[in-house]
Amino acid sequence: MIDRIEASANALWLTPNADGLMRLGFADDGRELVGPVTHITWLVTSGKVKLGTPFMIVHGEQEDLTLRSPFAGRIQAVNTALAAHPERLNNRNDDLDWMIDLVDE
Repeated sequence: MIDRIEASANALWLTPNADGLMRLGFADDGRELVGPVTHITWLVTSGKVKLGTPFMIVHGEQEDLTLRSPFAGRIQAVNTALAAHPERLNNRNDDLDWMIDLVDE
């Protein structure tokens, strides 16, 4: 299992949204590390997170990757549809492969 903050940071894309939200999604580097995604495990879905807090494990055919929060904040929303459709992480589509919305606090 890959469990390095550097690998996690490279595996995420970040997009600022309205009202100070940051949307985090699964980036191409993450797809290259894990291979086709088979399932996900949510570690945190609400509340405050610190820098480096693990929030999800992406399980792939090649490897598992623990994703960590790139900054401290509060989880505003999670993409609960990913549990039923983890294959959405296999292709870049910002509307489908986003994971969490964080508010910087």
